[in-house]
Amino acid sequence: MRLEELLQYDDIMIQCHDDPDADAIACGWTLLTYLESKGKTPRLVYTGERKVRKVNLLLMLDKFSIPLEYLPEPEGTPELLVTVDGQAGEGNMSPLPCRNLAVIDHHEVEDKRALPAMSEVRSGCGSCASVLWSMLMDEGFVPDIHLSTALYYGLYMDTNGFRGMSNPLDRDMQEALRIDGSVLSQLKSANLSVEELGIVGDALASLHRNPEFRFAVAQVRPCDPNILGVVSDQVMTVDQVDVCVSYCLLSDYVKISVRSYLEKVQADKLARWIAHGFLNDAGGDRMKAGGRLPLNLVRQVCCDVADTGWDGLEGAVGRLIYRRIASYFEGAIQLRAGEYQMDGSEVLYRKKKIPSGYVPSDQLFPEGTEILIRMIEGDAIKKAGPDLYIRIGVSGETYLNKREDLLRNYELLDEPYEIEGVYPPVVYHAETHEKKSLEKYAKQCVAKDEAKIWARQLDRRAEVITGWGMMLGEAGDWLAAKADNPQDIYIIRRGIFEKTYELAR
Repeated sequence: MRLEELLQYDDIMIQCHDDPDADAIACGWTLLTYLESKGKTPRLVYTGERKVRKVNLLLMLDKFSIPLEYLPEPEGTPELLVTVDGQAGEGNMSPLPCRNLAVIDHHEVEDKRALPAMSEVRSGCGSCASVLWSMLMDEGFVPDIHLSTALYYGLYMDTNGFRGMSNPLDRDMQEALRIDGSVLSQLKSANLSVEELGIVGDALASLHRNPEFRFAVAQVRPCDPNILGVVSDQVMTVDQVDVCVSYCLLSDYVKISVRSYLEKVQADKLARWIAHGFLNDAGGDRMKAGGRLPLNLVRQVCCDVADTGWDGLEGAVGRLIYRRIASYFEGAIQLRAGEYQMDGSEVLYRKKKIPSGYVPSDQLFPEGTEILIRMIEGDAIKKAGPDLYIRIGVSGETYLNKREDLLRNYELLDEPYEIEGVYPPVVYHAETHEKKSLEKYAKQCVAKDEAKIWARQLDRRAEVITGWGMMLGEAGDWLAAKADNPQDIYIIRRGIFEKTYELAR
């Protein structure tokens, strides 16, 4: 979706999710400003059970004079409703009536068919601010220093001070924005009130940690749901804790906040695992997620699986969450290349005759130049040269290949290759940071008939230790090995496998 598509409407309402955070507010205000620059008069609103009351968010609204309105009840039916940092129908986005709907978000999508025609959802991004910033760049709209500071703060808060940032688009925005350091410092230093500090302190003092799987569960007394995220973020700074779930009991439900910096444990999937059987009102992204468990159902389950004990229902809920997290870790299998033995369930597949892309690295920069390849998987620094090729997959994923390996498995063509995917890969000069997009240089390559693999579909989560590092797969992904080396195993994502492989005949 392009932002210019929104300009066909006049009566526009922008909705942040309930209990809006810094990312949602920054995105809503930035989109409001963009639309106003095009002559529109939109409203920026949120709804839900409570008004914004967290001190840093109130300061943010005041410092930037953001006209965010609280709607305890729906008002009218706008011609267009745009939800930012959330999707209509999700548990944290109270429904508002509208005649047309658009979505800008960065959270995972359970069913893409449910998205409206006007939608831009990039689930790999650490913040919605990154998604909106990229869309603004496509329109040639450069945010001023105030908008830039708000977007930067949204990314900062959604990635726990950039510690959980891995997507290349997040890094691009962080480097490009020019911000007001004084205002940013004030926002960072106003994260908690004195009362909230006491709530956080009590939660940290009662932390329950699992040393084997390196996760922790924090019980938090009833509070603004945004405080749960603060608790989880604080716990994630503790040594030997890679995953945290904080929770509190509110009037009608248990609110949970999930954080994970482990590649093998995605926060949104863990949140849904914990919420399984409780209407599954949970979601988020790879590093941050949350959910709501209806209290009446939780009470029934806790009575079934454990005595409430001396610490009452709150303690029983904590034990239930703890057990569910442990079972999530215990459900994974671990395989190691060179040791794995095929069990006869594998089937022989071959690459389909569909083009992928390739770029010789020395076409981008002179031989010997240190280059930074910015990919979905992370940044890699290599030296450009005639032996280093960058291959681009059908979904825009990027691989590094030696020239001889590429020639052995692929026929190299001279026709341009059009890159698909949410993030067209780029390469930087490591010293000057000059940027070059691979789209301009990519040519087509097609797999040779010899490119065959043994593969079987996974029925559970798996960690595969390969010769070049760990690969992670979920149920539905594929475990594969080259036909001529069946112990050299690796993971192929389900969507990529279905696009690029077929049964060998």
